[in-house]
Amino acid sequence: MSSTKNSIVLVDTILLLHACLDALADTTSLAVDLEGVALCRSGTLCIIQLKAAGSDTIYLVDVTVLHTSAFEEVSANGHSLKSIFESRAVKKLFFDVRNDSDALYNLFGVTLANVYDLQLLEVAVRSSKPGRPPRFVKGLVSSLETYVAPLKSSAVVRDWTRVKEAGLLLFAPERGGRYEVFEDRPLPAALKEYCAQDVALLHELESALSRNIGRNWDQRVRTESAVRVAFAKKSNYTPRGPDKALVPTNW
Repeated sequence: MSSTKNSIVLVDTILLLHACLDALADTTSLAVDLEGVALCRSGTLCIIQLKAAGSDTIYLVDVTVLHTSAFEEVSANGHSLKSIFESRAVKKLFFDVRNDSDALYNLFGVTLANVYDLQLLEVAVRSSKPGRPPRFVKGLVSSLETYVAPLKSSAVVRDWTRVKEAGLLLFAPERGGRYEVFEDRPLPAALKEYCAQDVALLHELESALSRNIGRNWDQRVRTESAVRVAFAKKSNYTPRGPDKALVPTNW
């Protein structure tokens, strides 16, 4: 389901970072995902994927190479990645922000603002329908297959699956890969494509889900998204466990 028209730019120099920040400066909606090794406060953040609404370019910010400069470097127009992430004027689309927020806050001092968690939006869609309320959240793959794939051609779906499988072979231990591949440089081409596809369709997923949401759910999604972001400041936050699969208790 990845879009073949998207270009992928690996941002691994200060010059490229400035160009990325300038390109994102005027956006009001930004699709975001993070990749790393055991991503959370005790793990490693390696790549940040970014795609602005209406743009055909996906930026992969190389945190392994740029380190704190990825967040602190300020472009000529006065923007930094930290200021964009902390801006309330820019909506940040994530799919399950919890571990991403935990890593950003505890490893780099970044407090996300105006996050719209599409995993919660998907729960809201199912909760809007008659019947028993959902107990479990869905993953990104399942959500894309349910809401976005029917709008795409079979060729696009096959390409998306190919990219997904190629990436899994590199980093999933159960497929013979290793998570540390995200720290390898140069970054394998298949891994670049894998990273890019996770943000390529987030705006389309938001659009598809929003058409099916019931009244009064939008604010609940925003509120619960902020709750998920705030987990990063809790000393007892656990990044993995069966509770991650459950819908919010107050839903």
